[in-house]
Amino acid sequence: MDSRAELTRRAWALLGIGALLVALGVLLLVRPVASPAALKSVLAVALLLAALSQLVAARRMRSPRLLAAVLWVVAAAVAFGWSEPSTNGLAWLFGGALIAGGVVELVMFARLPRASNLQFAAAAGALTHLLFAATVLLWPSISAFTLGVALSIWSLLFGIRIVVHGVDRLRHRDQPQLVAAAGWSPKLRVVGSLSMLLVAALVAGAAVLIGSDTTPEPGAFYTAQAGFDVTPGTLLRREVIDPFIEGATTYRVLYTSRDLDGTPAATSGLVIVPDDDEVPVGGRPVLAFTHGTIGVARSCAPSMLDDAYVEQMWGLEALIDAGWIVAAPDYLGLGSEGDHPYLVGPTAAENTLDAVRAAIGLAGDEASSRFAVAGHSQGGHAAMFTGQQAPAYAPELDLVGVAGLAPASELAAFIEANDGTTFGNLLGAYAVVAWDRVFDDIDATDIVDPAVLPIVERLADACVATGPEALSLLTDAELLQLGFLVSPIWETEPWASRITENTPGAEPIDAPLLIVQGTDDVLIRPDIQRRFVTRLCDNGQQLEYREFADVGHLGVDDTADDYVVDWLTDRLTTPPTIQTCGTD
Repeated sequence: MDSRAELTRRAWALLGIGALLVALGVLLLVRPVASPAALKSVLAVALLLAALSQLVAARRMRSPRLLAAVLWVVAAAVAFGWSEPSTNGLAWLFGGALIAGGVVELVMFARLPRASNLQFAAAAGALTHLLFAATVLLWPSISAFTLGVALSIWSLLFGIRIVVHGVDRLRHRDQPQLVAAAGWSPKLRVVGSLSMLLVAALVAGAAVLIGSDTTPEPGAFYTAQAGFDVTPGTLLRREVIDPFIEGATTYRVLYTSRDLDGTPAATSGLVIVPDDDEVPVGGRPVLAFTHGTIGVARSCAPSMLDDAYVEQMWGLEALIDAGWIVAAPDYLGLGSEGDHPYLVGPTAAENTLDAVRAAIGLAGDEASSRFAVAGHSQGGHAAMFTGQQAPAYAPELDLVGVAGLAPASELAAFIEANDGTTFGNLLGAYAVVAWDRVFDDIDATDIVDPAVLPIVERLADACVATGPEALSLLTDAELLQLGFLVSPIWETEPWASRITENTPGAEPIDAPLLIVQGTDDVLIRPDIQRRFVTRLCDNGQQLEYREFADVGHLGVDDTADDYVVDWLTDRLTTPPTIQTCGTD
């Protein structure tokens, strides 16, 4: 049996090793690694510390801990000696070491007294190692940054476990047989094991969710034939979506619009025509429904959702009952070919105005030239630019009103206010990648930390959704808390100038404008929205501003939809004399 002094030395050694592992984990989170060359040394150090902890903790020469120590030392030596490691190679090396640790803990589990807290801890430790192994081996397109985050979390958990083990041994160095059964040790061991297992399960689950891709790819419908009619607003293709909504016929459409350079491009969307036979004199008005952020990848087109999109189309039933034809553009690059110019106002406006033209062409004599435009968030941004550009781009159309529901208005202020938040990171990733694709003077590598660039690009390939897909998106967005932009995008050129160019309000809207805002909106903050409203009012914009109390960003459309639909419908008959530039 070891002497009291030897037990004390071992206990303090475990405390020190555990503390070093915890410190290493914290350091990796605070200063993530960006390259396999840097990561290999950190991985080797972590594995050596873990191996040393097992050597110190082993009480017998035949202890399974010694096998774990040997295997981890071998893995550390491979990492140290690897001259040009790849991220995937390091992932397999770390995953293999974790599997070895899990197997050793399973052997310990089999040898320990049944139903004891020590056996439970060994089982939890085994599952934790195996879940972390699954994480690093299943994570799609794993980067040095992501692998480093997994290593840091494992180092933290394993280090804390070693610290607890050391404290336990120090408390019972006179009676080592009580370590397994006395004091607070059993309860703490069970709670700690459960916590460790839960974290590992969440990390592994994130890897599985991120690796799953249930988004359908656009079919042949979304690809225009060679030599298509380049006249803006020309209806190129249509097909009925049934079922969609009662009381109307819904068409998926492909029509001609323009890209960022003014080149003719096919764009997709929906046109919804009421089935009511009583067409008003002069035809039905058209409501351009501009959607909020759903993603920047081609597979994120709302028209691909079929009738599942109805739930996101606030006020649709009321619009149909009021006799509106609804034209809902996907925007360029969503569904149709090309890159999506996210929050690029002029292109969104042209896509929207051409959707109105396509709807009029489809409905024929049932449609009038009168139209309004309304949208939420990104859609509110698109709606205001549509109002600004309508007279010049589509002078044959008669704009009667524009409505923005929590619109993305003061872009620089909103970007700064959301910098570092989960949703700010998600939307920022969309904007960075989209602008890198569509602007020649923009390069994402100038503004994004190279360590997280793979995560930013992966986010850009994912669509905003509900359920498991949303969890994977938020996981990636949360990882960007560890590093994203290397300088403030709202102050860095040419980004700052592009942000200013795509901020609405530089030109007046020659029609009444309604802006509605939730007071509890933390994404599009009401104080910033009020400043935007004041700026427009000072410039003479005819505007009504209304706030809805206790309503957040995602709830304002459902809360305000009746008010907005009534306001839009009133614009068809009521003289535009509304002016409430103060907060209502």
